[in-house]
Formats: sequence, structure tokens, C-alpha cells
Amino acid sequence: MSKKYTIRDIARQAGVSVATVSYVINNRDDQRISEETKKKVRQIINLYDYKPNSSAKSLATNKTYTAALYLSHEDSLYKRSEQLHVAETLSAVLKRHGYHLLLQDETDISQIDYTDALLCYDTTTDFFCELGDKNLIPLIAIDILIDAPLPIFFQICTDYRKQKEQADAHFGTDNYVYCCLTPNNAEVRTLICNTFQAVSFIDRNQDIPSGNIVYSQSSMRTLLPSGSLYLPCDTHSKMEQVFFCMELAMNRVPDCAHLCFV
Repeated sequence: MSKKYTIRDIARQAGVSVATVSYVINNRDDQRISEETKKKVRQIINLYDYKPNSSAKSLATNKTYTAALYLSHEDSLYKRSEQLHVAETLSAVLKRHGYHLLLQDETDISQIDYTDALLCYDTTTDFFCELGDKNLIPLIAIDILIDAPLPIFFQICTDYRKQKEQADAHFGTDNYVYCCLTPNNAEVRTLICNTFQAVSFIDRNQDIPSGNIVYSQSSMRTLLPSGSLYLPCDTHSKMEQVFFCMELAMNRVPDCAHLCFV
């Protein structure tokens, strides 16, 4: 088995510090490193087929290249399936941008210093606020609405108004029941009820209403009648928006919209 070289091996071969190798890897132009040294480090990296890991990157950027996703504990198989769909999509998006996703249980509310951002999906307002009170790193709300006087964190939520327009065009205005899994966030429940005339929050088979049905969560496809209208959420676009907002928050970009509907 061939040896797996580390950043320390590269630094030793190049006769430079580990930090210098990390700066070269990350193309840091704010460090005074000669072109000759950069060329030498890159040649050795290529010679040994060295693949930088997250530790090497974080040394130069002060980032861990990780994000923690908090999920609520759910007994419903349908809600757990929806959580898995969101987590898998988010993980794929973050991976494409060079980040790794860590899954956290909402029973663990503590101060965290090993990740670049905290992401919460469909949690209660109380949990979200308590987590925010204990941490100073960026906090992003996914399908969570917080009634706060100041936009101090990003909120990315499903565009229910757009879904209503599509449902009205298919069945006629308000001639249907909008069905979805019961959100944990009270503000999201209120938004849904204010958007659609008839709403049915579903967690069990016996909750299914009759008549025209509209839904948008993929985990409900086997639960509802075949004639129901499926308006799939663009989860991929939503998670791309999550990453975009995460970058804005980490870079402390001011004066940008903090509430996004996707």
C-alpha cells in the first residue's frame, strides 16, 4: 500500500512551514510568499499526489468547512423521511462547495466551536432562539419563521404563495385541500393556514381528507390518493440558497435580505 502523505510531509520536503503549505493550497494572496516558493510547494504536491484535507484548508482560512444541521426528534416515519431527504440534499450541496455536514439532535443544546455555521430545519422557535443565545457563529433557519424585530439571521422557507398559484390554476381557486406534515414551527403553521383556505396537517393515515388534494412533500406520495396534485418543492434550490446565505452570514455581509422564500 502506498504511503498517504500529509501536509507535514509536503512542508518537510519543501523546506517550509506547514502554514506556508496551507497558504499556497488556499491561494492566499495576503501572505508574503515568493513565486519560487509557491512553485516548489506545488511541484511537491503534484509529485506526491497530495490531496489537501479540511485541516489543511482550515489552517489558512480559520474555517472548519463544516456546518451542523439540527433536526427535531420525530416519531412519524413520514417526517423522518422528509428530514432524510432534506439532509441528503443539503449534504450534497455543501459537499460540492467543499463543506461537510454534521447532524445534530435537538436534545443537545450547547455552545459549539467546531463548525462554521449552525443550521436548523423545522424546529420550534424556542429551540432556535435558545441555540442562538448560546452561540455566536452564524445561525440559519430552514422552514422556520421567527417573529423578530431585527433581521439578525437568515430564514429560508418554502414559497407557499407560489404553490397556491399553481394549485388554483389546476383545481380552481381554493377548490382543494392543502395537505402537509405538521410543522414543528408555529409561525410556519400560521403562514400555511393564512395562505390556503383549507389545510389538513397530516401525521397518520386516518388524517387524510376527501376531495381534491394538493401536497408538496415527497414523503407523502405513498400516503395520499393517486389523483392528488403533487407540487414538488425544489429542495435543491432551497439548499443552494441555504449555502448562499451561510456564506453571507460567515462573511458578515450587511444590508441583505434575511427572509427568502424558495
